[in-house]
Amino acid sequence: MTKKELRKISLQYRTLSSQMLKIDSQEEINCVKIFLDYITNTSFIMKYISECHREDYDFAEIYKNKSWNDMLTLPDSQEAIIDYGYQLLQYILDGPKQLHTLAFGYTSSRKFKDMIAAFMRKTIEPFVTAIKSYLELSLIDCPESGPEVTDESHEKTLFLSYCQKDSDIANLIEGGLAPHINGKARISRDIRDVEYHESFKKFMQTIETHDFVIMIISDNYLKSRNCMFEVLEVIKNSQFQKKLAFIVLSDDDIKYYQDQTIPSIGAKVYSFEGQTTYSLYWSKVEKELQEQIEALGDPTRAIYQIKEKRIVQRILLDLPEFMEFIKDAKGLPLSDHIESGYKDILRFLGI
Repeated sequence: MTKKELRKISLQYRTLSSQMLKIDSQEEINCVKIFLDYITNTSFIMKYISECHREDYDFAEIYKNKSWNDMLTLPDSQEAIIDYGYQLLQYILDGPKQLHTLAFGYTSSRKFKDMIAAFMRKTIEPFVTAIKSYLELSLIDCPESGPEVTDESHEKTLFLSYCQKDSDIANLIEGGLAPHINGKARISRDIRDVEYHESFKKFMQTIETHDFVIMIISDNYLKSRNCMFEVLEVIKNSQFQKKLAFIVLSDDDIKYYQDQTIPSIGAKVYSFEGQTTYSLYWSKVEKELQEQIEALGDPTRAIYQIKEKRIVQRILLDLPEFMEFIKDAKGLPLSDHIESGYKDILRFLGI
């Protein structure tokens, strides 16, 4: 196995696992099958899973004895989690099963989508993360295949996440970082990395494959559907704190905009009242989508609204955790970063 081959396996694994972990309905169970088929048919991954096998788990019996309010008890070692998780995925796909019936006890919400999302995060994600860790460590130890294989790890990849309304700030930050990261890192931005007719959604889903995310958080950002989609891509990674560099804008930062008549740009994340404002905003969006679905009547005519509602519901589920992290981490003001030449961000990036 060469490093180039292992990179391909790792990339495909991250893509399929990312799709699987985002499911929140029975209709999406095919994502589980595609993921399980991939790891089963990839000998490099399957060999390690076989090496981790120590015990046969009778999940039919486990679920028979499990009360509705209990969660499954995961093993306490990486190898055991891999053994347990692989067999659990097999059990999920072995015969017709409703995902929400497997997910009772993982959230206080009574909505099936919330139950499934919580079940995937708390029970399946540890398995996904353990395999991902094995692939990353194997990649470090893997020898180069020859001169045609370059060690891309020397150049870090940075994803610049921002709302289009804050493009002036994105330009300012990228310009400030450019002299310091030349030859050491490269920044991905939608304005130049998405070609005509290419998918913005696919571009945003590549966020997980980047080493770091630089996030410009504004009031516009927290009310943007596309930006919140990016947030979901970041926080589904259990190690997202280690790859996220963020700047929270305040209303004083209006001085860095060409148009200084914008009414409000500051992100209200440092108070309970401010955080509640954003939850209420997205609750209103969800309600409006539901009204559109009901008005259209026939579900086949409301496919777009139904899909959008699912995304908004996931935003409502994950946004409080994200805002609480931002509040506790308490980043530096934009003006401080500018005055210091972005030294704190560069230090965080290891540059």
